[in-house]
Amino acid sequence: MNQKNILITGYEPFGGDAVNPSLDLAKTLSGTVYKDFVFQYAKIPVNRQKCVPTMIEAIQCYQPEIVICTGLAYGRAAISIERTAVNIADFPFPDNEGYIALNESIDPTGDTAYFSTLPIRAIMKNIQQAGIPAYVSNSAGTYCCNMLMYGTLNYIKKNNLDIRAGMLHVPYTPDMAITKGSDMPSMSLNNMIQAIKLAAITAIETNEDISLICGAAQ
Repeated sequence: MNQKNILITGYEPFGGDAVNPSLDLAKTLSGTVYKDFVFQYAKIPVNRQKCVPTMIEAIQCYQPEIVICTGLAYGRAAISIERTAVNIADFPFPDNEGYIALNESIDPTGDTAYFSTLPIRAIMKNIQQAGIPAYVSNSAGTYCCNMLMYGTLNYIKKNNLDIRAGMLHVPYTPDMAITKGSDMPSMSLNNMIQAIKLAAITAIETNEDISLICGAAQ
């Protein structure tokens, strides 16, 4: 049996937080085996200059069939399966090096936007059926997570690679949320791990996405 790799990335802590659940779940899933796939992980810096190059190094190292980027989205109450990444870095606050990108193109020669090549509807359905809140999001923001998703898909296209890729956001964990205010939504790390594992398995098993209503009214 030939080993295939599925790469799951998580971000280092940022914004004053001591931990980042996206990195914790990626590390936890590392080494998981499903059929002929092995789960690998990479730690991505919250850094305008190093974010995408770190992903490219990981892709070159593991040569994955599938890439699932994960990141932390404060204020969201569910697993957010991102549909689109746009060619803009417009930071709401500094990265971990203190840099603020203001209306910058991620790649001046790249496409305006890319769609996820993961089966986003099937992923949403399978996560929801496991009892975990999830939805398809139409905005990955304009911070590092959008930059990573865009940079990954841009690299794949420009190098004609046969890799499917996309981004999922996770909420705060309860212990993180309690430090942010009583109304901050959260989710257990165990549920996040289960959700991302389901997303990975769904991507492995699903070549063509299902038809399922998941559009946004606004």
